[in-house]
Amino acid sequence: MPYNAAVKMSTQVVVAVVSAVVALVGAVVAGIMTTWSAQRTRRYESLLEAQQRALSKAEQAEAVLSRYREPLLAAAHNLSSRLYNIVELSYLAVYLHCGEPDQERYARDYSVYVLAEYLCWAEIIRRDMRFLDLGSVEGNRELVRKLNAIHSAIAHESAPRAFRLFRGEQRAIGELMMIPTDDPGSARHQSMGYVQFCARLSDDAAFAKWFQRLRDDVDEIAEAEQSEHSRLIVMPNRLMDLIEFLDPDCSRVPANRRDRLIRPSAKTTTADAEQGT
Repeated sequence: MPYNAAVKMSTQVVVAVVSAVVALVGAVVAGIMTTWSAQRTRRYESLLEAQQRALSKAEQAEAVLSRYREPLLAAAHNLSSRLYNIVELSYLAVYLHCGEPDQERYARDYSVYVLAEYLCWAEIIRRDMRFLDLGSVEGNRELVRKLNAIHSAIAHESAPRAFRLFRGEQRAIGELMMIPTDDPGSARHQSMGYVQFCARLSDDAAFAKWFQRLRDDVDEIAEAEQSEHSRLIVMPNRLMDLIEFLDPDCSRVPANRRDRLIRPSAKTTTADAEQGT
């Protein structure tokens, strides 16, 4: 083979080999880059999916909580406001025996109603707690602690007897107030309204019997000295703890509607209010 031909062939072989190597390296690099890009894409998609799941869980928790938070918050505020008016503004002393039958009945029966309404929502939440997710275990536990503190204040034995209900009685009254709902977007039960409550008091003797002692208690409360209102002072303060937990930014219950009561004596301590049967 002539020398020039051999050199030409060698050059072609070298070029071919170099081209093959370059192509191989390019293929390897492309493969590596493709694999890296695919892995990066999968990691990003996985992270995005996890974030979406977390957001979805938070949204679901908020949706579930809103079914209960709004009515429970309203019931807690209604009861707290009525107790504040009784203790601080002597509401019952003014209206319970004012000589106007409608005002007197409202003073008596609405005072009992707001207590029963709150107990109803507390019982609804107790029953449906397995469906209630506040987004964290600690959030659920804190709600239970707030509710238990209120139950204990109502059941506290050392305070004057008026408006004292032991835990079984609280649950029974809550159950009596419950009515089913057909709205899938709300809680499975709700509390009856004040009109229906008054009608049942008038027309249903078995129903009214459960509330007779509480209605009689209203007279006892109206005649009591402020120093004898220890239960009625502890209760709204515990309710306010619940309100602050459910509405920390004051978007539903404004800050100027969150007054707390100060006990005139220290006979009933905070620890005492945690007792009850």
